Amino acid sequence: MCIIFYLSSRTAVESSEQSSVIVDFLTRIFGKGVTDFIVRKSAHFLEFAGLCFLYCIALYQSNKRNLLLHAIVFTSAYAGLDEIHQIFVAGRSCELRDWAIDTLGAVAGAIGYIVLFKVFMAIKLKRCKTH
Repeated sequence: MCIIFYLSSRTAVESSEQSSVIVDFLTRIFGKGVTDFIVRKSAHFLEFAGLCFLYCIALYQSNKRNLLLHAIVFTSAYAGLDEIHQIFVAGRSCELRDWAIDTLGAVAGAIGYIVLFKVFMAIKLKRCKTH
């Protein structure tokens, strides 16, 4: 959350400079189809997928239950607060589209968590049967 807050605190100019470095790098690898828009929206998606994934792990460790909906709602709410925060940063704005992308990232993070959880539980069960 601190990393997301820090990145959202960067001015539009600083953020643009940072993403242009990534765009240039990816353009050399994948060609001219990579745009600043794609990089920025992918960053939104991945940041909040990662946050939700980590939140799912934290919830399971503390409750021994999978509270996926709770994790998605919490992450989506933080995404909304992050968008509001950007209103106060020079050159940045609050966009419903970015919140929606962030929330889709949260859903993807929760799905990724549950897939890995089931894989690890299957491995654990298999090991218990062999011992």
